[in-house]
Amino acid sequence: MTNNQKILKAKGRPLLQWVGKKPLEKVEYFPAQEKEVYGDKKAKEFNKLFWGDNLQVLSHLLKDYRGKVDLIYIDPPFDSKADYVKKVRIRGEQVSGIKQSLIEEKQYADIWENDEYLQFMYERLMILKELLSDTGSIYIHLDWHKASYLKILMDEIFGQDNFTNEIIWYYWNKFQMRDMGSYARNHDNIFVYAKDKSRVKFYPQTQQLDRPKKLKKIYWDADKGRIQNVKDDKGKVVYEEVHDEKVDDVWDIPYLGTTAKERSDYPTQKPEELIKRIINSSSEPGDLVLDCFIGSGSTAASAQKLGRKWLGCDINIGAIQTTTKRLTQIINEQKGDSGLVESFSGSLGFKVFAVNDYDIFKNEVEAKDIVMDIYGVEPIKRSYFDGVLDNKYVKVMPLNRVCNKLDISKLLETIQSRSDEFKPKSSSSADETIYEQGVLMICSGMETDIHDYLKRENKTGVEVEVRDLLTHKKSLIFKEKPEARISIEVSGKNLKVTLQEFYSPILMRKLEIENEKSVKDESKARVEDFKQIIDSVAIDVDYDGKLFNAEVMDVPGKKDLIAGVYDWEYKKHGKNTVAVKLVDVLGDEYFETFDVEVK
Repeated sequence: MTNNQKILKAKGRPLLQWVGKKPLEKVEYFPAQEKEVYGDKKAKEFNKLFWGDNLQVLSHLLKDYRGKVDLIYIDPPFDSKADYVKKVRIRGEQVSGIKQSLIEEKQYADIWENDEYLQFMYERLMILKELLSDTGSIYIHLDWHKASYLKILMDEIFGQDNFTNEIIWYYWNKFQMRDMGSYARNHDNIFVYAKDKSRVKFYPQTQQLDRPKKLKKIYWDADKGRIQNVKDDKGKVVYEEVHDEKVDDVWDIPYLGTTAKERSDYPTQKPEELIKRIINSSSEPGDLVLDCFIGSGSTAASAQKLGRKWLGCDINIGAIQTTTKRLTQIINEQKGDSGLVESFSGSLGFKVFAVNDYDIFKNEVEAKDIVMDIYGVEPIKRSYFDGVLDNKYVKVMPLNRVCNKLDISKLLETIQSRSDEFKPKSSSSADETIYEQGVLMICSGMETDIHDYLKRENKTGVEVEVRDLLTHKKSLIFKEKPEARISIEVSGKNLKVTLQEFYSPILMRKLEIENEKSVKDESKARVEDFKQIIDSVAIDVDYDGKLFNAEVMDVPGKKDLIAGVYDWEYKKHGKNTVAVKLVDVLGDEYFETFDVEVK
């Protein structure tokens, strides 16, 4: 049985050529790992948010959603040759120093070779066409960099006959640097295509006028085959006062301001007003909306508010975290509105999945050799370990899959059985031997709670470090994980979780770098409360080791701090595992579990 899924040929003629153009005839199916659940845990259907390469995510979705997506909106990279950064703000109003927005965290680089960009878009658009329903539409958001190329590409894939509109989004309030000899650029292009123009859903929208207009009242005269003015008994033309007008293909919608309530400081964020108009124009409540470049989560947020179901994905973990936080806040507000809940056509719950192809190299042996060469590992033969680096044995895990807890267990068992290969350094107070050498495990992706599991299970006396190649494969500068001290108290059926300390080494270093640029001492930022650098807290009070169920969520407003103390009442006695996930303002995560017994 094959995992390959067939892709139908493009509808139009191939008018655009580039070096390396390859037709997409089939795609491999990639499984998804269910990681987290938010909102209503008993929802009949869940909206879905996927972390991974969107080509692999779309391939995964084909199995269950082929021909079932009612509306697609995508805001792909524009090939602008720019780096996009997220402005990171330390939380709270009581921050010392006048600069609150201190750090710019790079989210992605929009830098491509022309041919690579076109092939990248071609493959994804081909799969999106397969996912779109027969009555569905796709909106692709672009600017001047590649709009002309993508228009031809869309004609090939969807067919020229299915082109419905080019929308001009005019944003008068965005300051633009003007090149010498050219006009300032103050608009984006949005191309709209139908799967089948003869069957497409479309609902004309109206917009409020700044001031009422008096217009001639008209009607269609079927006998004369033309529009006629309505006249009164005296033969005078009748005028009517109009307060709104139909929306045309030029949309005058302001760019998202710096003080906008919905602003998340994520680069390329689009206003909800723009996305809501698209959703209202081309879908009905309960319809399914897809965005495979989810970014700040504006599409999912707008769909959620308008009672649509949604699917979203992004390769950037920062986008997943931003969207998760944003949707959690929206759903919490919706759940508090009893009238809305009864008539809601969407879903009040969503799940987060990971879809990853960890096959970086086609040749597994070559992969191991390259990785060892990059790190400067000295190979050793006839051993379970692959080499030696400094004072550590090195084990390179298979690079075509994620490292899991089973891998850690096997590694610890092997270390225990080969303890004679390690040189004793000392004995602890419990007469446990501590060894001089450590072990470095190199993997290509890992489960969220690997570090916590390793800390709990390692009784070997050998220090074990796990490094994720996917996170660090380009720059060999390894991020230090955040550290936290959390206390857990159980009294009867009552659980209390208290965050006592939190420290992010990478954030502190970035703050130091930014503060060095400040001439005046009073303009330097100082973190006086660890809560200022925590963006969100999620707690699963009964973690099963697989799916993180966020029973407790703390996502404060922009100027607020997390509570830091959380209470929960269990309904029955027994043993439970409490899992706590903290996300700092840079998007780095801390995860720890605790075993408790409710008596």
